[in-house]
Amino acid sequence: MKSWLSGTLFTVFLYGVASAMPLCNYHSPQTELSDLKIQFSYHYVNNPYGLQDWDVDAGELKLSYDRLSESPDVGFDIVAKSDMTISLVGLSTFLATIEGNIKRYLSPDAPYFGFAGGSAESASDYERIGISSKLGIGYGRFRDVTPLAKAVRINNQLLERGSLSEHMNDVDLETLAYEIDSLSLYDSLGDLLDVLKEVIEGSGYVKPGGLDALDIYEIAQIVEDDQLTRYCGGDARLSLGYEIIDPQGDPNDLLAEAAFNYAFTTTPQEQFLARGSFSSLTGAFELLRAHKIELRLSYDYALNKLITFLAAYDFERERWEDVPTDRHNLSLTVQVTPIESAMVTLDMAFGHEPYFLEWSADITLGLSVDLL
Repeated sequence: MKSWLSGTLFTVFLYGVASAMPLCNYHSPQTELSDLKIQFSYHYVNNPYGLQDWDVDAGELKLSYDRLSESPDVGFDIVAKSDMTISLVGLSTFLATIEGNIKRYLSPDAPYFGFAGGSAESASDYERIGISSKLGIGYGRFRDVTPLAKAVRINNQLLERGSLSEHMNDVDLETLAYEIDSLSLYDSLGDLLDVLKEVIEGSGYVKPGGLDALDIYEIAQIVEDDQLTRYCGGDARLSLGYEIIDPQGDPNDLLAEAAFNYAFTTTPQEQFLARGSFSSLTGAFELLRAHKIELRLSYDYALNKLITFLAAYDFERERWEDVPTDRHNLSLTVQVTPIESAMVTLDMAFGHEPYFLEWSADITLGLSVDLL
């Protein structure tokens, strides 16, 4: 299992590195990204033969929220996570964290920045809510390339319908992207569509007679699509912090952390994200003896309007003295939408934690249909 997992992740990494990244050439003056996910599951089975060890009473509620905003001068980010296990007859547990940072760039054109942030965490086995603050420096920027992704989608859609004889050139695609990015400056969506129509027909590749009403309708659908978000870039950070309130009532510690975020996309159909951190657990001066490593890799790919593939891998290590504890979680999801009112979902989750003799596996096949 481990070799298969490593090989899969390495293949995805090589694919991303080897691919060209035309979308990442787009530079938007303002980046606004947000993501909210909610996942709930519960399973209860009462063994009819009175064998309590065979009873099943397990549930889980996961919440995650990410928000990123960047301008040429300043930016901020917020990450909130909550993981709760639910049981009617046993002990329920929870872990909730929230972290926020504000950063200031040295100049509008420079990728260097300084930042200040804070975090809070609470858990069922904590004595109190833990609070810490930090200051640090970093390098890098995120770029929202959604407008160019929409421009490419418009190009591909018109080409598929036969409204374009060839792909539009890069200059026209970038012009479309900048106009889409300026939607808020137009009095109405119709005014923007008139400009987009003029740019597309000026490319010289439009069918005789120009774009028809159906072409304009499909362009409007893509422009208004809020489900598609694509971004590139990343940052690396170094920080020192202070534990204002220790959640276990221990003495407050000086904290150290190194972290990175990275994103890229090569086509409107895919998005690759990576996030990692290396932080102290008991104090900055004991970083090598007691630390925490977190890594998350995720990849989304929409094969077509029918099939979407999602994969994510999470790794966590806590090291106390010379004893590391490793946790691995791999999730794979395939979504099939044969018609607009129906969806088939295949979810596969694999996990490995300390004292596990083998990988856990949870496979779920679901079908949902809207009848009315």
